[in-house]
Amino acid sequence: MYLLVILDSFSTAECQRHSFEKLKRLTVLDMRHNKLKDRLNLISLRENKIRKLPSSIGNLRMLVIFDVSYNHLEEIPSEIGNCLQLTSLDLQHNELTEIPASIGNLRSLKRLEIKYNRLNSVPPSISNIGLLEEFNAEGNNISELPVNSLIRMRSLKSIQLSRNKFHELPAGNPSQFAFTQSIVIEHNRIERIPSNIFKLAKLLNSLNLKDNQLASLPPDFGTWTSLTELNLGTNHLGSISDDLENLVNLEVLILSNNMLTSLPQNALPALQKLRVLEIEENELEFLPPEIGDMSMLTRLVANNNLLTQLPKEIGKLSKLMYLAAGENRLMSIPEEIGNLKSLEQLYLNDNEELNDLPLELAMCESLHLMSVEGCPLSRLPAEVTAGGPSFIFQYLRVELSQVIQDAQDGSMSAEFLTIDTDLS
Repeated sequence: MYLLVILDSFSTAECQRHSFEKLKRLTVLDMRHNKLKDRLNLISLRENKIRKLPSSIGNLRMLVIFDVSYNHLEEIPSEIGNCLQLTSLDLQHNELTEIPASIGNLRSLKRLEIKYNRLNSVPPSISNIGLLEEFNAEGNNISELPVNSLIRMRSLKSIQLSRNKFHELPAGNPSQFAFTQSIVIEHNRIERIPSNIFKLAKLLNSLNLKDNQLASLPPDFGTWTSLTELNLGTNHLGSISDDLENLVNLEVLILSNNMLTSLPQNALPALQKLRVLEIEENELEFLPPEIGDMSMLTRLVANNNLLTQLPKEIGKLSKLMYLAAGENRLMSIPEEIGNLKSLEQLYLNDNEELNDLPLELAMCESLHLMSVEGCPLSRLPAEVTAGGPSFIFQYLRVELSQVIQDAQDGSMSAEFLTIDTDLS
């Protein structure tokens, strides 16, 4: 048994949104003799089980937005190229193995989503879409784009090529990125970045090269001055040059999971806009004192390195809200940590030689989450450590209050309580 809905010569203007949502048993929808091709400008068939589109899709000459994502399409009819008014085409999460060359006819297209299909390539005709602003081909098997295909796409602002099989950045001269604002090409096999490839990328603010095979950065790395976000995590980088100091607009810098043994300490003071620094899973033996000069830092992640101590200058980071230094070799925490009035989360877990915590930690008035699992903390009473972080923090607070009271009673020099805030 099935339901049959006949809308013969039906006025499409009367068809309200959600009209069919309760027709759970609908198997046939007959809308012949309507005027859809003259009026219809938006079709969303998202999340159905559609396996094929009719070639008559090309008759919808007024179609502006077409969303057929999350289906089981294996091909797109070439007639899609007749929908010349299309500005948004969403084909993501299907089973497509190719894109028809006729897509190059869609000169008005601004957004093209083809991510998570089974594509090995895209047609050269894609370069004809001169108004395209967003191109997302994530999660396919693409190893290269047609040579110089990006150069003619001068409106392209966002390029997303993650989780493909690229061994190098798209081939072409530097002008191909002249108008690009965001490039995400993480989780590929890129081994090198050609010199000058971003020479004309004056609008580029976000570059994500995470999870590739980069062992070094190009000599002109210091010219990427427009960047506000740079992700080089999960590569094979052994060092970062002092040219980093030229990237003065950086707000987010991710260098996690590389082979870094040191940071370019002379470059750090120049990064006055940096809010996030993630350097976990490297081979860092120390953090340079210059890290305290990054006054806007709110998040510092340094887990899983070889750190034996934190610099006292860390106390200068008055905006720091998140500090993670777990899985290191820390033997002590500087008392200057008490200056971190904005600190909300502190991770010191799995530092097997950390036997004590400074009383000044109790002065972190915003702290609400602390992890010290895997730290012996043998200099604290066993009954306190057994109670977990909240007991430990309360104990430090009580002890600090007692020290302050003793000082006020004159039994101890007040100088003992002074935290050195002048770390210059």
